[in-house]
Amino acid sequence: MAKPSPASASSLDDALAEGISESTYRRRWAILATLCFALMTAMIANMSLNLALPDLAVEFELTQLQMTWVVEAFALVFASLLFVAAAIADRYGRKRVMMIGLAIFIASSAYAPFFAQTGGELIASRAIMGIGGALVMPTTLSLVNVVFPSKERPKAIAIWSAVAGVGMMFGSVLTGVLLHFFDWHAAFLLGAVFGLVALPVTARIVPESVDEKRTPVDWLGGALITAALAGIVYTIMEVPSHGWEDALTIVAAVTAVVSLALFVLWELRVPHPMIDLGLFRRSRFSLSVVSVTLTFFAMMGAFFGMTQIFQLVMGYDAITTSVAFIPSMLPMMVVGPLVPKLVEKVGTRWTVVPGLVIIAGGFLLMTTWPTVPSYWDFLIAMSTVTLGMALVMTPATNMLMSSVPRNRSGMGSAMNDTTRELGASLGIAVLGSMIANAYTSNIAPIAEQLPAEVAKVVEDSLAGAMAATAEMGDAGAQIAQAAQAAFMDANQHSMLISAIIAGVTALIMLVALPRGEKSLSAEPTEDADEALEPASA
Repeated sequence: MAKPSPASASSLDDALAEGISESTYRRRWAILATLCFALMTAMIANMSLNLALPDLAVEFELTQLQMTWVVEAFALVFASLLFVAAAIADRYGRKRVMMIGLAIFIASSAYAPFFAQTGGELIASRAIMGIGGALVMPTTLSLVNVVFPSKERPKAIAIWSAVAGVGMMFGSVLTGVLLHFFDWHAAFLLGAVFGLVALPVTARIVPESVDEKRTPVDWLGGALITAALAGIVYTIMEVPSHGWEDALTIVAAVTAVVSLALFVLWELRVPHPMIDLGLFRRSRFSLSVVSVTLTFFAMMGAFFGMTQIFQLVMGYDAITTSVAFIPSMLPMMVVGPLVPKLVEKVGTRWTVVPGLVIIAGGFLLMTTWPTVPSYWDFLIAMSTVTLGMALVMTPATNMLMSSVPRNRSGMGSAMNDTTRELGASLGIAVLGSMIANAYTSNIAPIAEQLPAEVAKVVEDSLAGAMAATAEMGDAGAQIAQAAQAAFMDANQHSMLISAIIAGVTALIMLVALPRGEKSLSAEPTEDADEALEPASA
């Protein structure tokens, strides 16, 4: 039998010194693969239904409001419960909570295609899927944090970040392919199948892990942060379409502000807070939160407009649209795992800042697109954005997780996931609203010359304009071209805003990130911090 090399023996010694068992250490990469597969199960649900909405609307006779909530129910519940779910997992067992989440996800995914009869049931099943997803996603990163020794953790988190970064788009791609051959049932069954595979493999391979200090769950803090996040996410979702005149939107906004204020006051007093607010005094933690939030804000705003460009401007069908995204995701998958080596050579600062500049450059390329861009226009610009994201997301996630004591890994994981969700929601709401308003303004001179009923449809959306002008001959073709030009101009303005956001974030990181730091796994050193205890894995 071959003797272990000195390097591998040293790595094993490091793992044992950090409280990681030998059996866990030897199967750590299989554990990571399993956790990434479970992560994909939760991520798929985030964008898998967009392409199936037309079929669902017919099947269940959905109103426009119900169609909105079929998509948003998952995101609202998912984002709201991340902190509570992570705290419960730390206290009662990360593997146990993840498996419960997978079971909930499978059951709710299967309910919709097999049993749902009404739009309300469909929305309820999506909300329950959100509960399952919230129990799964932060737990996967928590387990990565405690399964790998500190020297290997940056690479493991880099792989996790790459999967998380492309997971939503991967779900959209798979759904598009399935919908080409099957009906809307496939959009739900996809997640159920992923869960059915992930559940037994998780039970077999992933070790149990808990907060060895048995920190009590801050239930009141959990209730307050859940109410605050629910109010914030609901407000973000509804303001662009309903404005501030809607009573429910005002109630949600007030609930968010009051709950967040009470949460901060409570966390400053409680012995075992759900979120240690002192973490925000650490530059590694606070800067990672800023960079993740703003990066996802810009990225999701770009993806929001791109689907419409593919289908309504470039003329792609649903399956071509889905597949077209795949090559642009490759830089993140390929470069992401290599980023820790780059950080060792040039440091965190000179990895993150160029990454943000590259993201800004990709968005600036999008502002130069013609009215009907080519696929190469898209591929070059979007690949540039995902390359920059690979350089930003891995160091940011590592900085955040290494700022949190390992026995409270769930707290760091929940913060990482929440910043992603809030950034994405803000990006879609703000930049999507900007695109819609600019489009309406741009097309107004043309719409004024049309009959009232046609003008309203043309002004409402590019999709409406393309449908309304399809049977109008040459005149309709000219109006459609004007609508496409109006939309592309609106999209280019939003991409300019995204580029500015990325550029400003780069300046912030250039000034604020520590100089010369080349470790992604450095632990906090402030005197006030508790010593990190070995993880139980």
